[in-house]
Amino acid sequence: MQQFVAERLFEPESEGLRFLPEGPRVLRHSGLPGHWLGWVAIQHSAEECVGSLNLFNLASGENRSFELPGRPGFFAETAEEGVVIVGMERRLVYFDWRSGEVSETGVVVSGDERVIINDGLAVEGGVLFGTKHLGFGEAIAAVYFYEWASGRVHTVLGGQVCSNGKYLRRDATGATLIDIDSMPKTISRYRLDAKLERVLERSLVVAPESLPGFPDGLRPSPDGESVIVAFYNPEAVSDGLARMYRLADGAVECEWILPGSPRVTCPELVELDGKMKVVFTTAVEGMAEEIRAMAPGAGALYIADTPF
Repeated sequence: MQQFVAERLFEPESEGLRFLPEGPRVLRHSGLPGHWLGWVAIQHSAEECVGSLNLFNLASGENRSFELPGRPGFFAETAEEGVVIVGMERRLVYFDWRSGEVSETGVVVSGDERVIINDGLAVEGGVLFGTKHLGFGEAIAAVYFYEWASGRVHTVLGGQVCSNGKYLRRDATGATLIDIDSMPKTISRYRLDAKLERVLERSLVVAPESLPGFPDGLRPSPDGESVIVAFYNPEAVSDGLARMYRLADGAVECEWILPGSPRVTCPELVELDGKMKVVFTTAVEGMAEEIRAMAPGAGALYIADTPF
């Protein structure tokens, strides 16, 4: 099994930006020159219920931060340059980072203040996203699909605790969803109908007891046959871990070590200078002082080589 060691790419000076970074995405419609990566800081401290959208220049190291009036679980680009859709608290909003304007979509997925929107991604026809129980103990979260054309949203999966990384692959008869529910430590494969309304079959990609921590964000490999999974480790350890699992049989194909940052939240593949790299977001969130002393890179963005 191949092993790669990541290095720090960007260290936010603000403790707020280090608290809970998530959801890195290569920007394709930013209108900005060069290669940019977007990411969200879900919230800026345990006490603050606000976070930010961040734009990071992969070449220069510049980071632009835009505070939002709530906790953003994810963002996805729209067809309009500079405008993204954000899952914030329990609703979907549009954010124009050029003007700083937030506008409503009218979509509210829940009135239950025990849940907020978490990870999500743009897919063919809309946006697929999940929610999480803020106490991480009740199966009251869900996965939703928001349809661009109609503006409607419907529940795809219910009964989740902390809906996290996702990968959707459509085919001629339906779709396959790879979905993480972090607290029961499950990486599941769901067979869905073409409208993403019915679950036809469910199986585990890998046994939960074999996982080295809580699975968080994921990204598919370039061929779509494997997934890179970031692991959030709350224990008193210094290094973080991510692994690539083959979807066909759950085999571990390679792994990444992140020195000095054990709470790895999400990967993203980026192409730089003709090479495929992987960027990871990591978090401080709730670290005791003794763990923080062991983990000087907590809250930083990391970068590493890949086998691709």
